[in-house]
Amino acid sequence: MDSEDNGSSARISPIWRLLLRNARRRLHSLLPVLPRAPVALALAALCVFLLVVSGQVPAPPRHSETGVLQELNAPFSTVEPATPQPVAPSPTPGPPTLQPAAPSPTLESAAAQPGAASPALEPAAAQPGAPSPALEPAAAEPVTASSAPEPAAPEPVPPSPTPVPDISQLVTLINGYRAENGLGPLATSPALTQAAQWMSEDMAGNGYLSHTDSLGRGNLGRLAAFGYDCTAYNTWCGESLAAGTATAWETLDAWRNSPAHNALLLKADFVALGVGGAYNEGSTYRWYWALELGGQAR
Repeated sequence: MDSEDNGSSARISPIWRLLLRNARRRLHSLLPVLPRAPVALALAALCVFLLVVSGQVPAPPRHSETGVLQELNAPFSTVEPATPQPVAPSPTPGPPTLQPAAPSPTLESAAAQPGAASPALEPAAAQPGAPSPALEPAAAEPVTASSAPEPAAPEPVPPSPTPVPDISQLVTLINGYRAENGLGPLATSPALTQAAQWMSEDMAGNGYLSHTDSLGRGNLGRLAAFGYDCTAYNTWCGESLAAGTATAWETLDAWRNSPAHNALLLKADFVALGVGGAYNEGSTYRWYWALELGGQAR
């Protein structure tokens, strides 16, 4: 462990001795006018100061690192206030987009007594669907040439497939409904199926709902044209029509909730059926369905 000499035995230099002597004289000259105790203290302080400045008073001894308490001046930690995150302005709600109300399902029914030349049930008047509301285009904000963004090239959109009515599901639902009411299933008749499909497409293509087709024929004349002659067979024949129902479930539900159509669905004299369906986006009701019923399986 290293140590150093303080130089405590060094003598006072002549210059400092002269300064001390002058200081004493000045103090002694002031003794008559000043109290002696404060003067003595001032004199002693002055002497010590001069000795320290001149390096004649020994400095405090140095110590080794062992046993010395070191004061750590740790800097104060400053907590920076959190910068508030900018809040994105909420989008201004635009005017609500009005969706055109889907037209309510419209039904038609007809039944013929055996041997009768005309249907026993008069066709109900078709209810025209309400036209879709016309929407005015929103006013465009003027855009300056400098701020107008470059228009993005439109991506080609593949054409959506034309919806196809689920005819087989409607046949299954009709027979299931009859089974729930204790009746046997109806066999699918090719002639009745062709007549029903033609009637659905004729209504969709010409935008109407009636038992009288675009050729002026009723359901009996139409069935006879497709090879199912109700008069010649002396059998029961019936027809149910629907429009505006998009699914087989909706179509059956509409017929069940109509007394005339429900009576045709649950008539025990029928043993055969044919179902048709068509879709036309530009037509009045878009979806069209036809059900042909017969008393003989042909």
